[in-house]
Amino acid sequence: MIKVIHICDKFGVRGSTTHGVSRFFAFVLPRHDATRFDVRLYALKEPDPSSRALEERGVSLKYLHRSKLRPGILSSFLDVIRTERPDILHLHGWIAANFGRLAGWMTSVPTIVHEHGVDPKFPLSQRLADRLLAPCTHTGLTVAESVRRFMVANRSMPASKIRLIYLGVPLDEFHPADAQVVSDEKARLGIPPESPVIGAVGRADVQKGITYLIQAASWVLKEAPEARFLIVGDGPKLDELKSEAQSLGIGDKVVFAGHRDDVPVVQTMMDIQAFPSLWEGTPLTVFEALAMGRTIVSTDVDGLGEVLEDGRSALIVPPAQPHALADAVVRLLRDRDLASRLAAGAKKSSRDYDISRTVRSLEALYEEIGNGG
Repeated sequence: MIKVIHICDKFGVRGSTTHGVSRFFAFVLPRHDATRFDVRLYALKEPDPSSRALEERGVSLKYLHRSKLRPGILSSFLDVIRTERPDILHLHGWIAANFGRLAGWMTSVPTIVHEHGVDPKFPLSQRLADRLLAPCTHTGLTVAESVRRFMVANRSMPASKIRLIYLGVPLDEFHPADAQVVSDEKARLGIPPESPVIGAVGRADVQKGITYLIQAASWVLKEAPEARFLIVGDGPKLDELKSEAQSLGIGDKVVFAGHRDDVPVVQTMMDIQAFPSLWEGTPLTVFEALAMGRTIVSTDVDGLGEVLEDGRSALIVPPAQPHALADAVVRLLRDRDLASRLAAGAKKSSRDYDISRTVRSLEALYEEIGNGG
């Protein structure tokens, strides 16, 4: 039996109910082979809405209650090691990575530093910490080739120490919703039954680029005034996005649905699903869209550009260019054959991203490290 302790800084951003990291745990932890792996999760900080949402999904959590960076934090990590006696520490977030590596080095417990994305504002203080702690790092783990490059360039991680394991979703949970359910939900949200729906699912923050979708909507609606735009998710920029839609005079054509747990239902409502992100790792939502066989328009940033193939599983546009995004949407609204081909290509490519494949790859890595690799 190999015992793995995950320690995570945070499970969401302020103002948002869910985050890719929390959904990673919800998908992965219940699927480990319990006869060979004892995998447990610790939260560095106090409970918050994101961690509580994770617990509501059945994921067991323990809390270290370290809300601020203070001298006693290292002792908390050492206490976990003494209590749990893990074979591996699997670390998520900068604080967890820093103190987890130090505690692992002090106790000879190998550590995995898991980087879930790139950060265009990666601070100098963390660069220095990574440089100092490089000798204490056993393995780096990334979710995309772009993130691997980021770890080498910014986190002082030798390429030879880095492993890449793409994420995924439970494919059998993502299939089109019942037509009547979708029709009823459209009516509840005030979307006319005949209107084509262009949507996005993700946090309302700068990274996800939703502002560019709203700007694109003002041009799309000139060509397709019957269209509606559906924004699913909460986050710190939600009020700003609502105000932007109003200021562009399209407030009645953009529906903000807030946080939703029934993602397949809202995705089924969408004729086109957009990913206007400015930077990424590999968002789990893109794997869901592939599994659902959605027609996708996306930027080519980071992991999105690795997972999606222009003209086969999506139309790819440059980031932060709402005109290009609008042109792609209008093209798909006019060319339904192209939209259908892309949807079929998306569905086909989803087979490479089942969550069971991610879990088996993680287990192989744990066995390698746990057996002295």
